[in-house]
Amino acid sequence: MAEKLSKPVLYTFGVGDLFFTVMVNMEIYFFAAFLTDFAQFSLVTVNLILYITGAADIVCALLAGFILQTATLKFAGKYRSWLLIGPPIVAPLFILQFSKIGNDSMAVWIIVLGFIASHLVFNVVFAATGSMVGTLSQRPNERTILSSSRAQGMSGAGLIFSVTAGPMIAFFGARTNETLGYTIATGVLTVLMILGYWYIYWITAGKASSSEDTAEVSNTESRQSVKEIMVLVFKNPPLLLLIIAETFRNASIMMVTSFAFYHFKYVLENEPFLSPTFILSISVAALLGTFAAAWVGVKIGKRNTYWLCLALSVIVFFAGKLTGDAIWSFTIIFSIGYMLNMAAGAMSTALFADTGVYGEWKTGKSIQGFIMALLTLSIKLGSLVRAGILGLGLIVIGFVADAVPTENVVNGISSIMIFSPAVASAIAAATFYFGYKIEDKDIVRMQEEIAAR
Repeated sequence: MAEKLSKPVLYTFGVGDLFFTVMVNMEIYFFAAFLTDFAQFSLVTVNLILYITGAADIVCALLAGFILQTATLKFAGKYRSWLLIGPPIVAPLFILQFSKIGNDSMAVWIIVLGFIASHLVFNVVFAATGSMVGTLSQRPNERTILSSSRAQGMSGAGLIFSVTAGPMIAFFGARTNETLGYTIATGVLTVLMILGYWYIYWITAGKASSSEDTAEVSNTESRQSVKEIMVLVFKNPPLLLLIIAETFRNASIMMVTSFAFYHFKYVLENEPFLSPTFILSISVAALLGTFAAAWVGVKIGKRNTYWLCLALSVIVFFAGKLTGDAIWSFTIIFSIGYMLNMAAGAMSTALFADTGVYGEWKTGKSIQGFIMALLTLSIKLGSLVRAGILGLGLIVIGFVADAVPTENVVNGISSIMIFSPAVASAIAAATFYFGYKIEDKDIVRMQEEIAAR
């Protein structure tokens, strides 16, 4: 087995994903607002842009998997090469999402094309980084730490973005105009994203196992057809069940962040408490959860860490019903639930990498690149589940924006806020516990058998 990874590789592997997530947060928090308030498109146009880009984002996640699986870049390894060439391509395309060039019609096309093209490439880069977890080390403990490091980076991004984005947009906007303020701020974040991934490219030089750099393996993978890749996916039950579990885990945390506005405004009647107090609390909790996960995952294994943390989060989220109107008690309980959920999520990259090992052991064929791209697919699917619950839930309870809420609306919002993340986490925990049976010791055995072939 190869020599152990150095501490800088193990514990700073999440730097690339940290700055990537800071960049993506610009889209998550401000894309819709930019379209309406600064680019000043009509609501019909804005909805059209959001529907097109939302659907395209799911397609991009799948296409990224096929690209990563079938393309062979040999100058720095099949996966590591993307960390060098991908980010500089993403940067100018992502900036176009926060631009208004020409008339409205031209501007819309530029924004949509910039969105689709940037998401296609950055999904490849993100999946390539995940794939490197499987090629950097065959040791389960090191894979757990690398996976946790990625989660720590993505969690820390929320804290960095919360204190830097607003002032940076205001700074550039005051010296140009409000629209260019967003454009320039986005440009700064894309530069940091490039530097972050280039740092990972630099510290991993010569660290990848021979499997990534073997021409024979790369050529075999690149000859796989779309049909063959899909057949191999469906021959991998742990992978399919992990996708389902991750879809509902992601939906759970998205429900917390998406429905918090309604809960604080209409139930707790304290909208200012939401930002920054509640958002900051869950962001800190998420970061703590990902740091704890690295230690817990090594001690009790990835599988046990994942389902135990999710099972505990179910209990904690349900306990939110006991807080009534106590705003700090509610915040503390939901922060703990959020922390446990994110601790489980810290295992996801390593778990997906393990399903790649299982698939190769079972079929003799590797589709590691495509499998790691499915990590982002579960996020997109989780967003769809979240959107369905949120939209249908508000209709069922008879919600009317800015109207004085009836008792039925207040109770309905409270129930959705508390029960939807609890139920989603329960589905994720049960699906994973009863369906995903791969232990760390199994991965070691499978890797030895694959090597022996």
